[in-house]
Amino acid sequence: MGVTYRSVLIGLLLIPLNCFWVVLAEIMWYSGEPTTISLFYNVIFILSIIILINLAVQRYKPSWALQPPEILVIYTMLAIASALCGHDMIEILIPTMTHLHRYAPIEQRYTEALKHVPSWLVVSDPTALESAYIGQESMYAWANLAPWLKPLAYWFWFIMALCAVLWGMNLILRKQWTENEKLSYPVIQVPMLLATEPKSLLTNRLFWLAFALAGTIDVVNGFNALFPLLPKIPVVHIVDLQTLFPERPWKDMGGAWVSFYPFAIGMCFFMPTDLAFSCWFFFIFWKIQRVFASYIGIHGMPGFPFVEEQTAGGYYAIALIALWVTRHHFLRCARILVGLPVDRETPWERLEVRIAVVLMTVGFGSLVLFCRWANMSFPIIIVFFILYFLLSIAVTRMRAELGPPAHDLHAIGPQLQILKFMGMSEMGRNYASDMTMFGFLNFFNRAYRGHPMPHGLEAFRIAERLKMDNLRYLLAMAVAVVAGTLSAFWAMVWVFDKYGAAAQIVGPGELFGRETWERVNLWFTAPEIHQYQPTYAILIGIVFSLGLAALRMNLTWWPFHPVGYAVSGSWSMEQLWVCIFVAWLIKVLMMKYGGVKAYKPAVPFFVGLIMGDFIVGACWNLYGVIMERQVYHFWPY
Repeated sequence: MGVTYRSVLIGLLLIPLNCFWVVLAEIMWYSGEPTTISLFYNVIFILSIIILINLAVQRYKPSWALQPPEILVIYTMLAIASALCGHDMIEILIPTMTHLHRYAPIEQRYTEALKHVPSWLVVSDPTALESAYIGQESMYAWANLAPWLKPLAYWFWFIMALCAVLWGMNLILRKQWTENEKLSYPVIQVPMLLATEPKSLLTNRLFWLAFALAGTIDVVNGFNALFPLLPKIPVVHIVDLQTLFPERPWKDMGGAWVSFYPFAIGMCFFMPTDLAFSCWFFFIFWKIQRVFASYIGIHGMPGFPFVEEQTAGGYYAIALIALWVTRHHFLRCARILVGLPVDRETPWERLEVRIAVVLMTVGFGSLVLFCRWANMSFPIIIVFFILYFLLSIAVTRMRAELGPPAHDLHAIGPQLQILKFMGMSEMGRNYASDMTMFGFLNFFNRAYRGHPMPHGLEAFRIAERLKMDNLRYLLAMAVAVVAGTLSAFWAMVWVFDKYGAAAQIVGPGELFGRETWERVNLWFTAPEIHQYQPTYAILIGIVFSLGLAALRMNLTWWPFHPVGYAVSGSWSMEQLWVCIFVAWLIKVLMMKYGGVKAYKPAVPFFVGLIMGDFIVGACWNLYGVIMERQVYHFWPY
């Protein structure tokens, strides 16, 4: 079975500790930022400890040892909890709930937004806010805790409804993407190897060579961060190429950091070569666009050449392609739903479709009801969530098929696309409540790095490979969603009350709330001139990506991948493009001179790079959390 009571119990016990670690690392100390990459190093670290303990148990008490499927259930639960807790989900929500009523009386701002803020979604009690922003208080004091309960209950309902729709879509897509297309799911290769082949990895010399290489870099740089007189091995942010060109048009290229993250080189090795090539090629392509725009002196269109909008179009194109490829399976699901016979139907498949429809119907209905209670207009609700779910499908598909090391889409969420299409002045006059709610909905649309949906579908791929019971796995994931959300709420409020959101020296603290409501305030008080060019750029991105996909389907030699076009204009790619180039070059040379036979023996080396960087980097991170001090950031800076 794999999904046993003890595996779920272990996952349930570890989730609060895991969320606490993530919040302290990302909010308090801004260190490592585990949920900003595809493979969460905090989860891999915990998984490694479980595996080492399990190997000892196998030796002395084999009947007590966890089986590989049980270990992967724990991995899935921790990954889902981390995604919900992380940098682009609940860590954004909590300061968004408190910022307005904390700073509006002090700074005499946010007047327009406050007129339309639903009181049941925010914390407005002065005592609770004082505790959260000044700190040195206990969250368990009733005066501090009580004002949080009602708004957190509503947001818990919202997050459960959102996850219900996401997991409903996962259930619909599961059979087509895992069984029919047999997508490779590169992101889960490392946890699968750790869980199923730990002894072969631990006895492999190449694994330990790479582990020692990456680990030594982190040890040396970790001591340098504590004692600056000690030597340092430069691998992180060696130089920003933008700084080498102080004159226009070259200085307008944007950030282009040269970094050699060992874990990123290891992860990129598992990417298909055409995707790796497309990532670094299109990264340069975007830089050329920015330089050319500066060269020809286009200043009348703020944002030109609209790189973010073009890449958003790439994401939508990936979603549309994925839906088109899955169209026959959708018809099959419809036949199953109405009771018509289909080929090779299983009892689980029929139950799966029904569960999916219930989850999506109830979940989406709850989302609409929630937003209507918050005075959002029905058409904008529908458009907003359609765009969001398309982006969710795109992120899930690109991870399932190609496994990029990171995926983010900053400042281009559905709310911003709607605003730019309709015009901020028009929205402010006729849809003020919608515009205010866009501030709240930013918490899960800020960047899409730690998106929860892919982890659910990757879990079903694990279940398919290890012949596990899908229904039991679904229930384990449901437990993780509930426990992860509640644990994230607890960890965030505890950290705010203990350290103070405004008193934090290192981490973002109240930054996410200020970032959100400053933007909303500008929409009301200084709206941008209405322009359709950003919408045109999204359409250009869609058409260009569809064209790339069509050429790939018809020309076997075509080297450019639409996913590379979509992910290469992001903040993450500014950090990782050199690592992707290095991994691509190594893999191309290996396949050219060693062939397929050279690939499999090399896998432990690149797993070792990942593990060495993750394990030693996580140890430094934990040291910083425990000792309450800054340490070496092995990712991202």
